[in-house]
Amino acid sequence: MIGKRSFFGLKTGLLCCAFLVFIACKKDKVLPPAGLEYQNSLEGMVNNGILLNSYTKENENYVFHFETGDIVVPQALISSVEEQPALWKTVLKFKDERSLSLLSKGGALDFILKDQALNPSGYNPLSATVEVLLPGRGRVQVIVEGKPGTTGTIKHLFAASNPRQVIPVFGLYANYNNQVDLVFTDMEGKERGRTHIQIQTAALDVKAFPTFETIVAQKDRMEPGLNLVSYPGESELDVSCPYMLDAEGEIRWILMLKQSPVLQRFAASIGLKRMKNGNFLSGDGQESRIVEIDMFGNLINQWDLKKLGYTFHHEATEASNGNFLITVSKSTARLLNGKPRINDHIIELNPLSGMVVKEWDLANMLDSSRYDRQGDPAGVNYSQTAGNWAHNNSIAALGNDFLATVRFQGIMSFTRGGAVKWMISPHKNWSSAYQQYLLSPVDGQGQLITDEKVISGAVAHPDFDWSWGPHTPVLMPDGNILVFDNGYNRHFNNTTLGSTGGYSRIVEYKVDEVKRTVQQVWAYGESRGAKGFSAALSGVQYLPKTGHVMFCPGMGVKTNKGLGGRIVELDPKTKEVIYELEITAPSVSAFHRVTRMAMYPENR
Repeated sequence: MIGKRSFFGLKTGLLCCAFLVFIACKKDKVLPPAGLEYQNSLEGMVNNGILLNSYTKENENYVFHFETGDIVVPQALISSVEEQPALWKTVLKFKDERSLSLLSKGGALDFILKDQALNPSGYNPLSATVEVLLPGRGRVQVIVEGKPGTTGTIKHLFAASNPRQVIPVFGLYANYNNQVDLVFTDMEGKERGRTHIQIQTAALDVKAFPTFETIVAQKDRMEPGLNLVSYPGESELDVSCPYMLDAEGEIRWILMLKQSPVLQRFAASIGLKRMKNGNFLSGDGQESRIVEIDMFGNLINQWDLKKLGYTFHHEATEASNGNFLITVSKSTARLLNGKPRINDHIIELNPLSGMVVKEWDLANMLDSSRYDRQGDPAGVNYSQTAGNWAHNNSIAALGNDFLATVRFQGIMSFTRGGAVKWMISPHKNWSSAYQQYLLSPVDGQGQLITDEKVISGAVAHPDFDWSWGPHTPVLMPDGNILVFDNGYNRHFNNTTLGSTGGYSRIVEYKVDEVKRTVQQVWAYGESRGAKGFSAALSGVQYLPKTGHVMFCPGMGVKTNKGLGGRIVELDPKTKEVIYELEITAPSVSAFHRVTRMAMYPENR
């Protein structure tokens, strides 16, 4: 808050000398009309959206009390002051016949509501828009009230300050008369007044949808936000149906894209990722395109990978430079025997030009002859083959380098030039040319593990195990690597979908690039067994406000009602479960990823 301003003798003892400013001017200076300085000062308050709280008459002057200070104007310059509290205005008329409308404290704000629409896109039935015309410049905060007795209230303060705004309302409950507040604030977000509306929604019309059961919910300790669940639909070939759940397990946002003429075949193979502009980025496995979708489900942009010679596989993420990092298959890539190879390229796409600015071919970086020829006992095509030798499933930045998980090879770091820096991978079957990249495991005391069975990956050490079929590497604030260890074919045994004795983990590794070692800092999941085992898909997330982490096995996980996935928020220091939700899905896949996030993007 700015302190009181001294405009032309603001309570400084110079009130009686207000006009001396003109007398003190040089004779050759062109003087403005009498009182114009005062008018300009008042207009500055209007232009900056500063509210007039009240005014008084003191010593033949008007004293206007604004949010940020007072302005003193001689009464002789003003012919009338008309208060219009119903419109939040005070109209000043000056003796020179000019007039000025000041934004001023008034009564009810219902008059700012101009129009509203439920589900404006047709694809998000838990959304609405409300058009408002504010009495002056200011910001709007939207508050969707949670149901009584819950922590479900959703608030967002918008950055825009223009008087006419179309406010997006997200977070409505289904089949409920939602209570929504629209708060008129100053530029810093301090409330000036509010109005209330009610938005009645219908029940969700979705078939074969997952069911939810909350196991643990320490709501006062949870990371703020909602869980964005990237539900693939009834199968991998179905249309994706992403949704958000609050801490109560209530759906508060959903995209029903089967109703979209341009996204009705959309298969988000890795789910939605929030972009810097607040929209979502995703890859479409059915159409082999990258898409940008807004919160209502509208298609904003798309980039055709087929025209560039690729098909989409698994991951699309926005890099710090605004380009997209995408894991793909290259249409012309072949094995030495001429047969196609898939899922072993990464590209960087410039979204403005639509052109590929960088391509990485994993066959030029890793040993493409290293693969396990075991079949998949479940009969599902998740197993490695000669053509699908790598199965790249994630790409992320690691400083100036990159971090990737390659399902059948391990976790790798490489430079922009395509030079491999290191690999976290069982040493078995790597040819001599690649031994230099393999990190050596160390125990909890930092001592080298010398057991060849551990190093090769045949068994685990009490302090260490490799990751098997890993997903979603996350760079932690201290430089460590957090990853989802699926446990696929752990220790080279047939451990895949439907296997008994399998388990998945969340694991944090510390890499020492100088010593060429990797240390397991902590892990969680083995004790959960089948209730946390997902042979594919899944992910982890670091939660910055609490320091907690998310462990989210998403496929084939045993639940109390069948199979599906699980969302677990952990305190990594104690392994205490802060939040846990079971999702039982009509198919084996509950989700590709789950991401804790705010309903609204920040600074929008």
